Amino acid sequence: MNDNPPQPPLGEQPPGEPRPPSGEQPPPYGPPPHAVPYGSPYGGQGGPPPPYDPRYGYGPPGVPQHPSAHGGAVTSEETNMVVLSYVLMLFVGFLAPLVIYLMKKNTSRFVRHHAAQALNYQLTMLIHLLALGSVCAVPAIITKNPAYLVPLVLVYLELLIGGWVFPIVGAVSGGKGRWTRFPTFFCFRMIR
Repeated sequence: MNDNPPQPPLGEQPPGEPRPPSGEQPPPYGPPPHAVPYGSPYGGQGGPPPPYDPRYGYGPPGVPQHPSAHGGAVTSEETNMVVLSYVLMLFVGFLAPLVIYLMKKNTSRFVRHHAAQALNYQLTMLIHLLALGSVCAVPAIITKNPAYLVPLVLVYLELLIGGWVFPIVGAVSGGKGRWTRFPTFFCFRMIR
């Protein structure tokens, strides 16, 4: 005799679970349809991994990712959008990567990765500036000594040099169809 309650059939709602809005089907229970065992790159099938499904995130660790959402090679349109997101970041800040991210986040993983990285870089630089600025400004105001503002020179140099280096590196590697990651200190992974 089994002490576990019976599992509902696939696609049915278990008792006590909230119902989805009318007209929508609830997601099937159990692992995602493309789940692979941990440690095996393709789940033992020998073929390429299944296409990206945004309902299940990025997949288990160790599974190589597709170059784009459709599973093929990176197209010239995708590389153009990536280059545009980085180059326009030099002129209009975070607005260009944000617009490109919102336009392409569900259609191209390659563009989504690079646009999110450009946004993360901009947000990280803002966090660095605000954090060090607040730490330096309080003693400078209390003691009325501007010498406490000297550490802000480091953030200024970081913004000045990194503000040109990282977008250029990202544009060049993205234009060649390569997946790159900036160092975490300069680009926290906040937007994925």
